[in-house]
Amino acid sequence: GDGNGGMATTGSPPVETLVALYSGIVKVGADGTASVDFQLPEFNGTVRVNAVAWTADKLGHASTDVIVRDPVALLASAPRFLTLGDEARIELDVHNIEGAAGTYKVAVEQENAAGAKASVIGRDITLNANQRVFERFKVKPTDVGRMAYDVRITGPNGVDVKRRLTLDVKVPAGDIRRYTVSQLAPKGGKIVLSADLMQDLILSRSKVTLSVGPAASLDVPGLLTQLDRYPYGCAEQTTSRALPLLYANALSAKSGLPTDAALKERIQGAVERVLEMQDASGAFGVWGPRNGDLWLTSYVTDFLTRAKESGYAVKPQALAQALDKLQNFVSYAQDFDKGGEARAYALYVLARNGRAAMGDLRYYVDTRLERFSTPLAQAHLGAALAMLGDKERAEKAFKAALASVGHKDADMSRIDYGSGLRDGAAILTLASETRMSPVEAPKLVSVLAKAYASKQYTSTQEQAWMLLAARSLSEQAKDTTLSVNGEAHKGPLNRVLNAAELKDGVLTITNNGDTAIDAVVSVIGAALTPEPAASKGFKIERSYYTLDGKKVDPGSAAGGQASLKQSDRLVVVLKVEAMETGGRIILVDRLPAGLEVENPRLVDGGDVKTLEWLKSDFKPEHTEFRDDRFVAAFNLFGKETGRRGNADADADAANDGDDATPAAKGPVKSVTVAYMVRAVTPGSFVHPAATVEDMYRPDRFARTASGRLDITAKE
Repeated sequence: GDGNGGMATTGSPPVETLVALYSGIVKVGADGTASVDFQLPEFNGTVRVNAVAWTADKLGHASTDVIVRDPVALLASAPRFLTLGDEARIELDVHNIEGAAGTYKVAVEQENAAGAKASVIGRDITLNANQRVFERFKVKPTDVGRMAYDVRITGPNGVDVKRRLTLDVKVPAGDIRRYTVSQLAPKGGKIVLSADLMQDLILSRSKVTLSVGPAASLDVPGLLTQLDRYPYGCAEQTTSRALPLLYANALSAKSGLPTDAALKERIQGAVERVLEMQDASGAFGVWGPRNGDLWLTSYVTDFLTRAKESGYAVKPQALAQALDKLQNFVSYAQDFDKGGEARAYALYVLARNGRAAMGDLRYYVDTRLERFSTPLAQAHLGAALAMLGDKERAEKAFKAALASVGHKDADMSRIDYGSGLRDGAAILTLASETRMSPVEAPKLVSVLAKAYASKQYTSTQEQAWMLLAARSLSEQAKDTTLSVNGEAHKGPLNRVLNAAELKDGVLTITNNGDTAIDAVVSVIGAALTPEPAASKGFKIERSYYTLDGKKVDPGSAAGGQASLKQSDRLVVVLKVEAMETGGRIILVDRLPAGLEVENPRLVDGGDVKTLEWLKSDFKPEHTEFRDDRFVAAFNLFGKETGRRGNADADADAANDGDDATPAAKGPVKSVTVAYMVRAVTPGSFVHPAATVEDMYRPDRFARTASGRLDITAKE
């Protein structure tokens, strides 16, 4: 009940139906008894019955275990998930407890995500009284998504036992993005889209997005698709996904995309989710209510403020606490030589809520503007002053921001989650929202477009602010005239196309206008063929040890093939080395479906005496043990050193109150973690790659090769 909220949308479904039923309050009769009926699902096993009773002056409770079973008990042993390319063995345990001796029919039927059904097995078995038999069948998924198996046993005296096993089939490899920009010449320039765009991709998990018009280079549909695919739920990522959604329907309407009827519920859910990560001081932590980060606190509070302005329910006390935290930070912050990112953002958010001191803002712009290390920090000061009516100083701050965007820290990891692309998009957004659009602002659009086109991967920060920037430019494309497969179209064109839509025929877009316009095509999807090992800014090593400390070499971990026996237990050791200091990284080790995490915690040096070298004082900020993967997040900046290798006045403040933080005192370049797995399900399984990436500089990443692991049955 108090599990990680990010699991809600990404965790695998239970293989069998869970039993959790509640009667509500029941009136007890005069004889002191009460009768309650429950309609149980298809289930064999033990349930616990709990009862609580009370009167005006007494309270009591009791619980007992009850065995629930059919005359012929049916238990199934299945993996928790599958990966496309797997072949697993499912075992049925059939026990004739109270049924008549005789012939019984075992039938298994497969149902895919589209609802199509196919028979897997259908055979007769003979069961004597109290006899137990085992039936086995193999499953091999042909597509990703949910796949169900309906198991049914029928026999004498009307015995009819059913079970439904639901398996979530995962993709064998990570997402890829293909991005092309074409210029359509006036009076006849055209672009043609066909199903060839999705070659080597899993069609059900891939989309083609098309954007045509003056602002097409900002790739609105592609950015929305990328943000929606990110699988983790820290405070920054939750906020980055939800912030553009505040304006998404209005932007979609202007861009020709369909609106999302469930948008309000998703945004409200994001508001509730981030509030779970607020600590008692009002600050927000990256992965929970701890290790408060003040730049992040400003970012989340900015989102909560905008959500409140848009009519969403935001708890007043929580918002007030966040604003109090920012105000206290600004009031007691010391002078600084370089930095100021969190301070500037806090002042902007306070100004948006009518709580910023004009004197502080004027002082910083008049005497300290060049000390603020990032263009976005300078733009935050300008936007805050614009909201408070000081246009002259606001223009000065925006001019300084525009002059330095793209030139500072272009290739360095930053403690404020940013990059030159993120800063440029945010500056454009702030200038538009405060009606301070300087002369240089239009030039920034082409700079952003080129920077975006040059990146194979973008961070959630970059994606969120690019979408907000696109919103500010949406008025410029009204005069675009096109034809779509020969039919006239007025205004910009944005489409999100799936495989079925492209398969029906080619899509031809022609520019009928008098000026050239851009056409951007993004293909975002799951790769059918795993990519080879890679190392760009990181090195990653995945190794395995037995419990007696002996190193084993399953070739599947590095791109080859290996074999384990059912019930074998191993320690997985993951080591990451960074080529440069700093960064917030996420390490993901996807499991073969035949393995399960033995114990959901990290292995330390004392757990396996022969692996004492595993002991480390540098711990992850966050870990997740999911059915299909192990996840760990690290803050390589440490506590005291900023992104430029020297002390940053805001760096210490950004981590105030975090005496229990696992981070080291300074930046680190190497981390090692370990966890334990056990071979559970016989079969042949894809062994996916282990990956590491800098979440805010995704061009820095590494991955191992993908292999194949066979698990043999222990008969």
